[in-house]
Amino acid sequence: MKVRTITVSVDHNLSQTKPMSHFGVLSIQGTGHLNPMIALSRQLVARGHRVTFFLPFEMKERILEAGLEFSEVRGLVKDNRSKSRQKRPLGLADLRFRISRIIGEMESSLREAPEAMIRAGVEALILDEIVLSGPTLAEILRVPYYIISTSIPHNFGWSAPRRITPPQSWFSIVKKAFVEISIFRMRGPVRWRLDRYRRRVGLGPVRERSSVYPELAHITQLPQSLDFSRTKLPRNFYYTGPFVDGTGRSSVDFPWDRLDGRPLVYASLGTTLKGELSTYRLIAEACSGPEIQLVISLGGRRDPEVFQGLPGRPLVVRNAPQLELLRLAHIVITHAGPNTVFETLLQGKPMIALPKCFDQPAIAARLEWLGVAEVLRLKDLTALHLRNAVMRILNDPKYRFAAQKLQKEILSAHGLKRATDIIEETLKSRG
Repeated sequence: MKVRTITVSVDHNLSQTKPMSHFGVLSIQGTGHLNPMIALSRQLVARGHRVTFFLPFEMKERILEAGLEFSEVRGLVKDNRSKSRQKRPLGLADLRFRISRIIGEMESSLREAPEAMIRAGVEALILDEIVLSGPTLAEILRVPYYIISTSIPHNFGWSAPRRITPPQSWFSIVKKAFVEISIFRMRGPVRWRLDRYRRRVGLGPVRERSSVYPELAHITQLPQSLDFSRTKLPRNFYYTGPFVDGTGRSSVDFPWDRLDGRPLVYASLGTTLKGELSTYRLIAEACSGPEIQLVISLGGRRDPEVFQGLPGRPLVVRNAPQLELLRLAHIVITHAGPNTVFETLLQGKPMIALPKCFDQPAIAARLEWLGVAEVLRLKDLTALHLRNAVMRILNDPKYRFAAQKLQKEILSAHGLKRATDIIEETLKSRG
């Protein structure tokens, strides 16, 4: 690996000489993935390394605003629930469409990324766990790589108690199982196509990768204190904690003068719910009393004008400065996505979780287990149930104490610093 020596200023404010490496980052574009990957990359840059993101062109401005380098690569996994959803087939045809799209994006990135990475002079890769082409790209280029889980790692599973998991039709269960097997466990058509590509470039089958060309480390920002106890973990697996640096995000206008000092309930349901009016109406009705002020963030998905006239006249915005609002909030109503959950716990605030799909029920189960959240199923949700949960959390200090206890444990782990230390230390030991 090429290295060059520079003098940098690191966290402890002491100048020292250290090798600088050039990291390439592959991530999907969802906020819950991109924000932590950007924070980790900025920490590496602060220590003197170079970091280049390889993403579609529409992400260029976002990456450059964060002070990082950018190189265009088409075909990487998107998380944009595009308008084409309206034209998708239904039933088994939809399942085939999803798998075909995943395969197409994977093969496109395998074709385009190597040349772009060679031109950039990348010396190591930092890979979002969901980017299926990532380890193969590292093996083609013969560079070391790291796997990053921005949520509960796939190999842990995303199971949750039935009382938390939203009810699903038999076809939804089959579809979920098929996608999980295809993507998380790399079986079926996705793996067949990847193995076919690997044979063409002279590599062995995917099943041999972990022994022939393993990652230097598998790092998750899931705090260990938020996970169930485990008796056996891979030697190169590391819990750290949330990758949040408080900077490097686009500025967001917000009408701060409209906050009136009442206990603040902040509702953010990410992008999965697509801003469903019925759900937000129930939240608004539950928080419509004079003792609460409600702020709703639509996650950039819907026009706030559509939500005018909600009960209690909550403050509804397309996007919110989430980190700043979490410091002020008394309660956070969330879909239990990792981005919002981890950032809320860093502020020591209790939650009401309304999980719907993916990893959300599994995260909600952990929050309930630790006593920092009330979990309600969307199917059974009523304004009264939600109102009762809000009042319980406001009036019972046990939720706040549990959240503050978890906050101390997470802060003491120094997740962002720890993750960066692991990357530097393992890269140095590899030589």
